[in-house]
Amino acid sequence: MKTDRFHPLYSILLLFLAAPLLAALAAPWIYQGLQSFAAEGSVLDAPFYRVTSRIVLIMVAVLLYPAYKLSGIRSKADCGLTGSPDRFRLVRLGLWLGVGSMLAVYVLGVALGVFVWDTGDKSSSYLIRKTLQAIAGGLAVGIFEEILFRGFIHAALRKSLGVVAAVILGSMFFSIVHFMRPVNPEVINQWNSGFMLFGTLFARAGDSFLQEACTLFCMGVVLSVLCQWTKSVYIAIGLHAGWVWVMMLFRLFAENQKNLVWLYGTGEWVSRGWMGPILSLTVLAAVWLTRKYWKRFAEPSNA
Repeated sequence: MKTDRFHPLYSILLLFLAAPLLAALAAPWIYQGLQSFAAEGSVLDAPFYRVTSRIVLIMVAVLLYPAYKLSGIRSKADCGLTGSPDRFRLVRLGLWLGVGSMLAVYVLGVALGVFVWDTGDKSSSYLIRKTLQAIAGGLAVGIFEEILFRGFIHAALRKSLGVVAAVILGSMFFSIVHFMRPVNPEVINQWNSGFMLFGTLFARAGDSFLQEACTLFCMGVVLSVLCQWTKSVYIAIGLHAGWVWVMMLFRLFAENQKNLVWLYGTGEWVSRGWMGPILSLTVLAAVWLTRKYWKRFAEPSNA
């Protein structure tokens, strides 16, 4: 067995060990610096654990390219980052699929009395600002997470372990990472305060852990399969962003009446109820039935 087969796995390990460690070292100093001038209630006036989480994301983004270079992956095309003229079409198709499928779930929820329109006493300017933030944020999440998970991680796992293992393990990792929600340590101004977060890494996983874990895993499978068939990460960027857009907007404009809790959960995120896995598996069945269409994007004539 060639030892270089596992180089991509080492690069994943390096990325996800180095980023949290560097963030833990830097977090106390950055947090104290922010607190010295951040206005109360501003985006910079965030809890210590949230500041640290954002630093981890920045570190992952910074280390992603070096990890890619160390992985032995031959080209960006192997990560689904092609220069194909179809890439914008794939993003649009993903957006339509994501928005359409998630919107259908929420519309059904409205019809069943789960959700009602409720903006409370929020001003128009507030709603417009939050809507624009949701659109920008959803797109940013789609781009970053898909390049990371369906681009680099999927390619690295596929190179080392094969396609099936890449889809399953990548989706499991995608699910697990979303539950890394620590709580503030008792002391946040010491050099090792960032390391204290590791002891409560999953402390805020929540009561809907099982439903949300299944949702994220199933969504990861859908995204991975589509990327594998199209040989492109762009379909996943659009689909992921479309899902996030609808959930964020319904969180802003609607309220859960706590009907059908087993199906929709108690909040505005359907990913935290059993409707999440149902939606994901329905989309998976739909793309499986139309797989010949998606696979055409990987053909040389469409490259």
